[in-house]
Amino acid sequence: MKAILYVMNRLTYLIVLVVATLLTGCNTMLVHPPSASAFMENDRDGFVRDASISATVGGVAYDFIPKKYVKREVNEEYSYREEESPVEVAVSFQRRYGYFKYGFGFDLLSPYIQVGFVSDYFGVMGWSNLCLWQFEKVEHKYFQWAGGVSVIEQLPIGNGVRIGLTQHLSRNGRENIAHGIYDMGFSIPTPTPIFYDEIGGGAYVSFGVGTGTNVGIEFRLGRDLTYYRFDEKEIDGNIISDFNRYTFMIDFQGW
Repeated sequence: MKAILYVMNRLTYLIVLVVATLLTGCNTMLVHPPSASAFMENDRDGFVRDASISATVGGVAYDFIPKKYVKREVNEEYSYREEESPVEVAVSFQRRYGYFKYGFGFDLLSPYIQVGFVSDYFGVMGWSNLCLWQFEKVEHKYFQWAGGVSVIEQLPIGNGVRIGLTQHLSRNGRENIAHGIYDMGFSIPTPTPIFYDEIGGGAYVSFGVGTGTNVGIEFRLGRDLTYYRFDEKEIDGNIISDFNRYTFMIDFQGW
């Protein structure tokens, strides 16, 4: 009986992942670095369940100029709004076997997977979206990939409190909403992400707030490697500059 329940439990997670992937229609690939503190959470008895909300400032809602040539695949029947959402909501489910950890989750509506090495003091987390192709594209005609890798150093300091440092290299997706141009006067917005490479680091603290529940607070700094920001205050002077993104995340682990 226990073996049957074990198999049914695993099949349930798999079915949820497959159904959610189909419902998204492979229209969203807006994956950003997942929670490092949740990945380093140690739960040997079952899945670590994590829910997070994050806010990003700097480098959003601006005009962007590519640092090098990027092939544009723009449909003339659509108008586009290039703006990165400042708020994200994500959930994930993770399982640890020895020093190996795997899991899956959703960044907004984008399904992704996680794998990596984890110990009490050190971890390496990799992640990737699942949908590599979509109908409406703006950049990269055939390859719609987002993902990355993060190196994590952690120090447990007692009473369930953990602090950590992170370094990451990732390919993120930001929103580029396409609106159809119709004579009827209305359209249905279509998510068409634009991807950018990012390098950065951060820090987190995780602590218990009740039986089986931890709270993680994380800060992450990322430097955009793909685009320059066009300084709107210097339009006539044609001033462009590198820019960073600052992300603040709070997540609840083990709920």
